[in-house]
Amino acid sequence: MRYVTRVLLLAAILVVAGCSLFRNPRVRIAYILSISAPDTVRADSAFTFTVDAELGHHSDFTLDHVDTDRSDSRFALRIWSRDISRQGYAVLWYCPDTNLTFEARPAEPGIFRIIAHQPDGSTREKTITVLP
Repeated sequence: MRYVTRVLLLAAILVVAGCSLFRNPRVRIAYILSISAPDTVRADSAFTFTVDAELGHHSDFTLDHVDTDRSDSRFALRIWSRDISRQGYAVLWYCPDTNLTFEARPAEPGIFRIIAHQPDGSTREKTITVLP
């Protein structure tokens, strides 16, 4: 019984830690500089918006992947970048950035939020009024 309890406790610790022990240390959340989107849109019509992200603090950061979470009233995203430098000899005065375009379709009138997660745990948000 003690063995089973220890195994379950270890599994719970790994789940709570989010498996961060196995994450690539060169991959990190990119800083979101801006979100460009219309201020108003019509319900049940698609619109596009652009997110400008700073990938890293030197020239050898590249886009790794993007996580999105969509619903009828919001679009949340995390942009991940990866350090591909060798031995850290990258040019330091150039900060690479990228513009990514997404499409959203609010289903109902009201408020639609675009939420971009930042490296420090905060968010940058854009609120859009959805007309009938």
